[in-house]
Amino acid sequence: PKRAGLGVTRGPQKKRTPGVRWAPDEHERFVTAFTLYPRQWTKIAGHVRTKTPLQTRSHGQNYLKRLARMGEEVPPPGKRGRGQNVLWTPDEHE
Repeated sequence: PKRAGLGVTRGPQKKRTPGVRWAPDEHERFVTAFTLYPRQWTKIAGHVRTKTPLQTRSHGQNYLKRLARMGEEVPPPGKRGRGQNVLWTPDEHE
């Protein structure tokens, strides 16, 4: 009998491909869609058209970190699957 955790594979491992920078027009479409659909990554990806929801989510999370570092307003995390158009600053969240 095999012991748990030894020699067990979890299926084919996907190799990570190097990231491709977002073109300025893609980022503009992202920002426009993000204001319409805050944190609704699938809808935003549909608006951007050239990126997957996963790529869009990653870009969005980095974008939000960048906004917070610059002291800009950041939309609050909403309930899963529901975007909210209310803006807050990091100071208001604490």
